[in-house]
Amino acid sequence: MLGNSLASAVLASLILLASSQFLSSQDKFVYQEPKLTAADRAHWAFQPPKAPEIPRPRNTNWIRNPIDAFILQALEQKGLTPSESADKISLLRRVTFDLTGLIPTLEEQEKFLEDTRADAYEALVDRLLNSPHFGERWAMHWLDLVRFAESNGYELNADRPHAWRYRDYVIRSFNDDKPFDRFLTEQIAGDEMAQGKDPREVSDLWVATGMHRCGQIHVVSGNLNPQEVRQEVLTEMVYGLGSAVLGLTVNCARCHDHKFDPVSQGDYYRLEAFFTSAQLKEIDFSTKAERDEHAKKLMEVMLKIAPIKNQISAIDKAYEQKLRQERKAALEPKFREALELPADRRSEEQKQLAKNAQALTKVTWDQILGALSPEDRKKRELLRQHLSNLEAELPVPPSQATAIQNEDKGQKAYILRRGELSRKVVAVEPDYPRVLQVTQSPTNSKFSRLDLARWLTRPEHPLTSRVWVNRLWQHLFGRGLVSTPNDFGTRGSRPSHPELLDWLALQFTRGGWKSKPILRMLVLSNTYRQGSSCRPDAKGLESDPENRLLWRMNRKRLEGEAIRDSVLIANGRLNREQGGPSIKVPLEPEVYDLIFTEDEPAGLWAVTKDSRQWNRRSLYLFGKRNVRLPIFEAFDQPDRLSPCPERVRSTFAPQSLVLMNGPFLLEESTRLAEAIWTKKELSQSSAVEQLYRRAYSRKPTESEVQSALEFLGNQKALVQKRMDRAETIRTFNTEANLDKASLAAWADLCLAILNSNEFVYIP
Repeated sequence: MLGNSLASAVLASLILLASSQFLSSQDKFVYQEPKLTAADRAHWAFQPPKAPEIPRPRNTNWIRNPIDAFILQALEQKGLTPSESADKISLLRRVTFDLTGLIPTLEEQEKFLEDTRADAYEALVDRLLNSPHFGERWAMHWLDLVRFAESNGYELNADRPHAWRYRDYVIRSFNDDKPFDRFLTEQIAGDEMAQGKDPREVSDLWVATGMHRCGQIHVVSGNLNPQEVRQEVLTEMVYGLGSAVLGLTVNCARCHDHKFDPVSQGDYYRLEAFFTSAQLKEIDFSTKAERDEHAKKLMEVMLKIAPIKNQISAIDKAYEQKLRQERKAALEPKFREALELPADRRSEEQKQLAKNAQALTKVTWDQILGALSPEDRKKRELLRQHLSNLEAELPVPPSQATAIQNEDKGQKAYILRRGELSRKVVAVEPDYPRVLQVTQSPTNSKFSRLDLARWLTRPEHPLTSRVWVNRLWQHLFGRGLVSTPNDFGTRGSRPSHPELLDWLALQFTRGGWKSKPILRMLVLSNTYRQGSSCRPDAKGLESDPENRLLWRMNRKRLEGEAIRDSVLIANGRLNREQGGPSIKVPLEPEVYDLIFTEDEPAGLWAVTKDSRQWNRRSLYLFGKRNVRLPIFEAFDQPDRLSPCPERVRSTFAPQSLVLMNGPFLLEESTRLAEAIWTKKELSQSSAVEQLYRRAYSRKPTESEVQSALEFLGNQKALVQKRMDRAETIRTFNTEANLDKASLAAWADLCLAILNSNEFVYIP
């Protein structure tokens, strides 16, 4: 035992000595950037897209546009054939969801089914591309990429009251089909484009730079110094750009040369140097009338709030003083004496004693809460609720952009040894990653972020157009042509159809960088129109089990937000109002318990007062980083901490529990039952048919109708027995003289339908 202890001590000493020698040697460290080789540059993603010939497969009858030619050629080489086309109603449901994120309403179903024109599907696609809901759907994909949120993250996680303007900018951009090169340029360097102009005339340019403000930021920084916090901000900016635009893991080169891709630390910090002059700014573009109106309304509400806060503070202060006196009385005499002496008369020892005494007598909020009498606790809760209601009336702040802006005097960027701010190696100037440069940059150049945006959006850039069209493909087909959409590097997946990827990228840039024409071409292809049979071809499963060659369509599960929106569409309660400040809906009790203290949720989460706003589309719900509705969390909403190129689709038990027992589904299935029940002209069979059409966009089969009617009869009898025993059943909004047992049975049927795979999956 003694020998082991001695050996451990010797080993520890050697490690300490080695560490000190290592640290001292780092002071003399000289960074040597690795040279690029021909092999580095030869990687397919670092070569500009090349125009391929459109293939000529044997089965020309199946080809509707060039996309089909590329897909069919790969299938024929494997001896595979494409699947039959999806039926008309499945295609309606699929394309409506893919382009707008919503399921078709009863009226939309009828209109499409009654349209017997040869180009009915083409007309449907054009209507959906021009729908204002198109921008909402595709904005969500972009906001995932840039990890958009409306709070700072970390300890304080304070709200960002103007972040919603960036969300609305993205929605408008997609609805207008703003050219993608312009869309990127405005976000990367909108402030430089707006320089010298009236902010009210170019407000969108300032708002667009909110892309760089989407990451987390320390406000309560603890032991971090301001320079470290600033370095974190720069890291977030490069991280967002590298992931969303370049599709490369450039952040891996922050601490060392990239282990796999030809991206050096020098490349990383030269890219960071584009942002070193950019400071976080709130740009005011409000009018005087807007500011005056805000000040007036704010004063009105604050005058109501002040006396409520004073009453709460009085309760807290009385208990705090009482607890402090009790703790002070329990101190040893020397601590009390030191504490009672004036600070300028204390000796060094007494100063330390007083400091310790202050810590010992400190009273926390939890302790005050625990000491409250039942009467005072109840009084305080009522005051807090009243305060929360008043806070919900606070006016929207005058128009501002959560933006960035260059300082007159830029900061220097340095290569940092191991990414540590204290270990600066050599200063660098802004420049592009070497492996992506067609020609060497001039050594005397001083690039701006506007130069960076222009370089990224050059038609011959090897990554920008490829990365974006791959994302368009991914969101329609469930998987990108490159299945690692944020990693086009050497360890990323190779494209399943490289010539098709290049052809799409060139079509995109040559077509003015517009996304809608590419999406239109994709959804009109026979490749997209294929069925997604649950009993797929055995040969296809054997040759291509992951369906990378697309011999059938992939089924896609709705995201948590889309499930919520679809439920609201099914029962006719979706509020389709667009834009504006985000909505805070009432949170479920377990979310309050997890996130907030026992007493404080109302103050930290002021629910939007107008209950009609609670049924807005999920995109418009307030995006706080550590607050997710259970249905969103269960169905894989991103955590808003990292760029999310692709939603995970997990399968686990809590998903079933949320759908079957969650308050939202219980409430909305009841509303769905009421919406159908109140249509007195419907027979039971017709009502079942309407339920299927609302939820599944199709009519039920005869056997499904019969099963539903049997369920309703059996369930009504069970509910009636519970009512006879005076047990609680669901609460309804309809008249009291209705048959509540039948209505409760219908609500249970609706809940079962909304829990089915057919509802949460798109064919």
